[in-house]
Amino acid sequence: MSEKKAYELTKKEIDFSKWFDELLFKAEILDDRYPVKGMYVWLPYGYSIMENIMNIMERLMRETGHKRVYFPSIVPESVLSREFNFIKGFQNTIYWITRVGLTDLNERLALRPTSEAIMYEILSKWINSYADLPLRIYQVVPVYRYETKATRPMLRVREIAFFKEGHTFHATFEEAEEQIKLGVEIYKKFYDELLIPYIVVKTPPWDTFPGARYNYDLITVMPDGKALELGSVINFGDLFAKTYNLQYVDKDGNKKYVNTTSFGISERSFAAVIGILGDNKGLRLPPRISPIKVVIVPIPTKEHGKEIEEYAKEIYRAVSSSFSSVLDDREDEKPGYKFYKWEIKGVPVRIEVGEREVKDRTATLFRRDTGERILVRFEELNARIDELLKSIEDNLRKEALNYFRSRIAYTEDKRAIKDLLEGKIVSFPWCGKKECALDVEEATGYSMLGYEENKLEKEDKKCISCGEKAVHLAWIGRSY
Repeated sequence: MSEKKAYELTKKEIDFSKWFDELLFKAEILDDRYPVKGMYVWLPYGYSIMENIMNIMERLMRETGHKRVYFPSIVPESVLSREFNFIKGFQNTIYWITRVGLTDLNERLALRPTSEAIMYEILSKWINSYADLPLRIYQVVPVYRYETKATRPMLRVREIAFFKEGHTFHATFEEAEEQIKLGVEIYKKFYDELLIPYIVVKTPPWDTFPGARYNYDLITVMPDGKALELGSVINFGDLFAKTYNLQYVDKDGNKKYVNTTSFGISERSFAAVIGILGDNKGLRLPPRISPIKVVIVPIPTKEHGKEIEEYAKEIYRAVSSSFSSVLDDREDEKPGYKFYKWEIKGVPVRIEVGEREVKDRTATLFRRDTGERILVRFEELNARIDELLKSIEDNLRKEALNYFRSRIAYTEDKRAIKDLLEGKIVSFPWCGKKECALDVEEATGYSMLGYEENKLEKEDKKCISCGEKAVHLAWIGRSY
């Protein structure tokens, strides 16, 4: 197999789905050959990237007073089923354990579809007084849901391997609402750091998370035009608390129900980075999540092989003191093969070291995002790499925003929505009535993604369906 062929990908713009799957395997992110459909093996390189992504979220959680915990992954049916609306919403996707060894269980046990019921059973014992509130906790755990739609690595899975779920507990509904605002801001900062553009929408009441008062979603658009939900922030009010008897005694000695919220993200955040920032050569990783910032590749010649090797090692020693680096001095692979390998893995900066560089005490820097090569002096290496990493981040952010703008549309003509939905998600003025939303859904064949609340309140816009005053900016589109 030729050097290029080993890392060649289907063109992203021709078949995004195939490009995505090939890239996951060839860049050593996931192995999809596990014999249980919808479950995947994380390879070391992909796991390292995902850890870096989760580290950003953990930092943001700690900075806002959230403490990490761990709750078991199994919940008895009697506990899970107390909240009828909750169990109804998940009943077709729950993995049930009915037997241990050869013995049938007296009560079915569920693998965690989400953690509200699991947590609240114990938290009702933790929370007694107003002094115990607010309580903000989170965990990073696997979640199991038997997706009935066609599974896709990272995008629609049956085992969510990296589920970061936050759960908070408050004395009043108003305090819970403030937490919802905080949760949205945490997610916005998180995706800003990942360079992923998004919209924030409120889910319509008929499509709200089971047992919730309301929830907000962050949504982006993948290259196939499908909307990708990046995370949800959910206000349960006191609904779950009443079900699980989660009460506290206030300052006046009165018993009241706790108000709760939750919010979660998964490996879909990584899928967005891959899909939106990647190109036909592979990943283009934001420097802050790339496990390797710099790779050094010697280009030896017969006459100067030893000098080039030694100079490459000198460069590695200098660069690795400031940046996570790899010296790829394998003798069994040609430089061109190495170039393709590190490009598909998305390493932000490559340093090429050949005969000219040895002679002049320089190094050639290759930036993964643009393909530009820059010749720098040895003494300037670390300073120039630092500048380059910042420039790469700025450029990727700009490109992602331009891409996002090309994938969204606005219309006030209901008949135009269907055509616009080819490769985009579409916004339109909406009065807020369910019948108008359902009318648009029926006309287009797709579901409403959510709406930007009161976005059009001060504008003179008419509902796209009934023609009355439009208050909200609604979004519709295909989705994963």
